[in-house]
Parts: sequence; C-alpha cells; structure tokens
Amino acid sequence: MQKNHLKKLFKLEGYILDKVEYKNNKTLLYCHLQRKSMVYHRETSKRVSETRTRHLPHMLLENETVILVIPQRRFYFSKHKTRRWESLPDVNPYKQTTNTFRLNTLRELQRDNYSGTGYKRHKSHMYPAYILDSMNVQVEWIKPIRKIGLDGKGVGHNKVVHNITNLSENKPHAILPNLNQKQFKKN
Repeated sequence: MQKNHLKKLFKLEGYILDKVEYKNNKTLLYCHLQRKSMVYHRETSKRVSETRTRHLPHMLLENETVILVIPQRRFYFSKHKTRRWESLPDVNPYKQTTNTFRLNTLRELQRDNYSGTGYKRHKSHMYPAYILDSMNVQVEWIKPIRKIGLDGKGVGHNKVVHNITNLSENKPHAILPNLNQKQFKKN
C-alpha cells in the first residue's frame, strides 16, 4: 500500500517500484517495467538479448536529487532479425534525464536565473538553455507591452536562446529558441 503512494508522489506511471535507497544526498528509486514483452512491426518478443541499467535524474525533493534506477532490456525479433531497446515511460531515448526533470527545470527557471537553476539541479548552468533551445515556442501577444527587454544566452556554436521581458511589470513574457533575424521579426 505504501509503494502506491510513493508511485504517485514520484510520478512513476508504468513502473513497479522495488525499493527506495538514500545515498549521498540522493534518493535512488529502483524500478522495473510492468510489461514482460515488446512489440515491433506486429511481432511480439519475450526474448531479451541484453540488459543495461539506466540512472536517470527524475526530480528534486527537498534539495535531494531523485534518481530512477531502471533496467532497460533489448529484445530480439527473429522475424526481422533485429534487436530493439524497449521504450521507457517519461524518458526520451536520446536524453539522460526524464521528461519530468526537464519540465521541473523549466518551472524553476521562472523563479531563478540560468546559473541558479543549473546549480540547484546539479547540472551545468547552460542546462536550462539547452532545454529551451530544443523546444518549439511561439509568442502570443495578448496585451500590448510598453517596454520590452531582450536578452540572449549563447547555447553552443552560433545558437542563442532569447528572453523577452515585460519591463513595465518586471515579468518574463516569453523565451524563444535559436532564431535568425527573419525568424525573430516573424515571431
């Protein structure tokens, strides 16, 4: 019964929570997937050819990083003669953090700057800027703004994330990903 409450608290839909461990200001959640097989092009396989353990930062809880420790399986499909890694819920296959971690980072960025957000997340000060650069954002001008502040933060080679601020109210209005001049004028 207690594990069900922990699953809701830590947003672990699709996982079975095995155990919780505390180490060096980190909370480790050992989980595994509920499903026993994988489907690829109408072929179902239960044959596991390889397993790797993923350690993914998932969220912050009272200044402690919550890390998911998940075994990820690679299934063999004899009909197609191929091996495929199973997809993990809330995890982009090309990222080293969960979607929940990235979303919480963006929420924290509303209250703090890039360096402070990266420091609290135990990541680089550029980590929030990289997340913003990967998003496709459109600005909606609901009401006219008298004073606009524009600031850019470099992200890699020849890329900049732009912050638009309403200077009359001292509130951020929008964050734009890497744009050239034509794209910026269009938005």
